[in-house]
Amino acid sequence: MYRRLLLSICLFFSSPLVTAEAVSYSRDIQPIFTHNCVACHACYDAPCQLNLGSGEGVERGASKATVYDGTRTHTQDTTRLFMDAHGAPAWRRKDFHSVLDQQGGQAALMARMLELGHATPLPANSKLPDDLAIGIDRVNQCALPGEFADFASKNPMAGMPFAVTGLTEQDYQTVQRWLQQGAPVDQQPLQPSAAEARQIMQWEAFFNGAGNEQSLVSRWLYEHLFLAHLDFEGGEPGHFFQLVRSRTPNGQPVDIIATRRPNDDPGTAFYYRLMPIQGVIVHKTHITYPLSAEKLARVKSLFFASEWQLSSLPGYGVQYRSNPFQPVRNLRGDTSPGALPVHAR
Repeated sequence: MYRRLLLSICLFFSSPLVTAEAVSYSRDIQPIFTHNCVACHACYDAPCQLNLGSGEGVERGASKATVYDGTRTHTQDTTRLFMDAHGAPAWRRKDFHSVLDQQGGQAALMARMLELGHATPLPANSKLPDDLAIGIDRVNQCALPGEFADFASKNPMAGMPFAVTGLTEQDYQTVQRWLQQGAPVDQQPLQPSAAEARQIMQWEAFFNGAGNEQSLVSRWLYEHLFLAHLDFEGGEPGHFFQLVRSRTPNGQPVDIIATRRPNDDPGTAFYYRLMPIQGVIVHKTHITYPLSAEKLARVKSLFFASEWQLSSLPGYGVQYRSNPFQPVRNLRGDTSPGALPVHAR
């Protein structure tokens, strides 16, 4: 009986299911996407809106809808990652389709796109075929899983990665093995360090200070910094943060108020928050701005070194968008440019 049990244990641990190491998204897959894919698939206007710079973007999938449509006759819905929806089910309701799920007995759409590129590789260090459209006016077809066979027959050179020599054999096999394992995504959201968290509290306390004057200054700063990638003195390399308006105060998870423009009416009470930027940092969207104790002191001196008052806050109409500091009066009631804080002139 003991020998039979020992034999069963040996057979179990020698089976392919056990010896095949599970592929980790964060350890194995994201580095492949970062090296080969995010040059195209990392910004808001990525082809087919497929963003491969984070697990959230990979699970969101792709969409046929274009981000910029010059022929539209009505306002277009925004589809900003980490802002306008959260989680795959929410993105499905916005007509994003999975590129990871096996459907109808077929491999995942990503697997088939990679297989198409792997089966028709482009020669290294050679000119691209003349009939391969690579211009900025090329049409992204964004085939759905049920449309892939027709797409592949008409576009045999359109596999992924597009218009490059492709993945190495090892990387190709790693991604395909991950997809065969069900494409699990282990989320590892970036967290602020202790030094960063301390400075976040200081800056959020400033931004959310009491009084009309402080509210106006915070609004002005937010409307100028909302696109910036903010980093802190003594912070971790590669850690960047974004200034947002949230329904929740410091100490609670950020709940972004996702308005179309930074100077749109938030529609409710809100707090300015600093949240970590998730996903791969790419240069085309990387506008950096450093924050420190010295910078905070400088900001306070620029706006509050002289006394001024504001009886009521301006609204969010178009008349205030170019300069929400109008009208601002100093304590003498003067409305001349000299009455305004330095940066409002």
